[in-house]
Amino acid sequence: MNTPPVNDPSVYIENLGCAKNQVDAEIMGARLEAAGWRWVSAPEQASLILVNTCGFIEPAQQESIDTALAVLAAHPDVPVALTGCLAQRFSGDLAEGMPELAGVFGNRRPERIVEFVERLLREERDPGSPLVWLPDGGPHLADPQRSRLLSHAGSVFLKVAEGCNHNCSFCAIPSIRGVQRTRESSSILEEFRVLRGRGLREFNLVAQDLAAWYDGQDGTGPGIMALLETLLAEPGDFWLRPLYLYPDTFPLQIVELSRRDPRLLPYFDLSFQHGSVDILRRMGRPGEASRYLDLISSIREINPDVALRSSFIVGFPGERENHFQQLLDFVQAAELEWVGVFEFSPQAGTPAGDRKGGSVPAAEKRRRRERLEALQQPITTRRLERFLGRTIPVLLEESIQGTDIALGRSRMQAPEVDGLVVVHGVRTDARAGDRTGAHLPSAAPPSAVRFVDARVTGVTGVDLQADYLGDRD
Repeated sequence: MNTPPVNDPSVYIENLGCAKNQVDAEIMGARLEAAGWRWVSAPEQASLILVNTCGFIEPAQQESIDTALAVLAAHPDVPVALTGCLAQRFSGDLAEGMPELAGVFGNRRPERIVEFVERLLREERDPGSPLVWLPDGGPHLADPQRSRLLSHAGSVFLKVAEGCNHNCSFCAIPSIRGVQRTRESSSILEEFRVLRGRGLREFNLVAQDLAAWYDGQDGTGPGIMALLETLLAEPGDFWLRPLYLYPDTFPLQIVELSRRDPRLLPYFDLSFQHGSVDILRRMGRPGEASRYLDLISSIREINPDVALRSSFIVGFPGERENHFQQLLDFVQAAELEWVGVFEFSPQAGTPAGDRKGGSVPAAEKRRRRERLEALQQPITTRRLERFLGRTIPVLLEESIQGTDIALGRSRMQAPEVDGLVVVHGVRTDARAGDRTGAHLPSAAPPSAVRFVDARVTGVTGVDLQADYLGDRD
């Protein structure tokens, strides 16, 4: 195996997958930088390449494999190692199927990446024998200690827990990420303060299920409300966005807190998954459409400005046309602001993935996805139109060069997945900075990223059009 030049150890990280994977990439990059490596922005500049893979569903797995093969082909003289979810889940298969890899590193302990790399450089191995190391996660979630971020300027993902204790029949996350491990509130608060000191404005709390977070490891300490109140006790203007909450254990106190303190954004991502009780039971989920609709009604009664997102699976084994119609009826009645639709992807080692019979043909899955997406489009438009004429706060993130237009997001729009606010008439003496590239490390967000007031004038697809009124700072 080729090793980096002693006088210039440099690493490039090709990051794929979800927000939690992104945090892991940021942790690995920071640990390597602290050990003397340069974290570079292009693979051509690197003496070591890490491909941080995703292993959640089949399309993401294929993207990870295709990316790894492309990197190997383009850089045959540079050691390439796989990290992340796919590496954790299929380490043996990957090492056997890609013998040209330098190594495969699991995702349970990203902070130990330096040890892995040192072993890559130190240990002698036969050609075609990648180093495979999957360190156990242990009972605690380590402090991130991130130096650079891969997110948009001004925004950051704050991982507060890892793993999952739910047993959904379609999901491989418990086998990939392990059982739930939480960070203590003191650790989260310390990182929150550090990141705020670096100019970050939006903090997106991520876990597989935020509602299941507890302070401590035995599951008996204070829950998510205590963590939110701790963070909101900090002074200043910032956004706190709680992502990923299971609807069956959703605490309505969070909505009440969002009314009392607007820094806690009234935006909740609730994984309903389906509208048919038969399919929900096949999924290993306890919910039902009527109860979910009651929850939605209660949330909106407490805070009418709330924005709700959910994801749904179509083509689950055993899903007949009447089941799909029940899903359509639920989505129509729920009138969610944002919806993601996924075709069922069988995962080996899960009950649904190993189930025999009842499969839905690929063409039918695609048809159902397209029908559900078509149903949702006008619903999203209607939900956005209720803000016409209103003045809203916007986090500006990107200027359009040569114009007085800037792009940003409102409280109802999470990074990466929802629409934008196109703000017109932004003054030219303090534009927002360009967004950080997906693979380009950024030491800190531009100082021009800021909160502004804007009046909503129109809706274009999933985006809002608005006129700039003034800075909030």
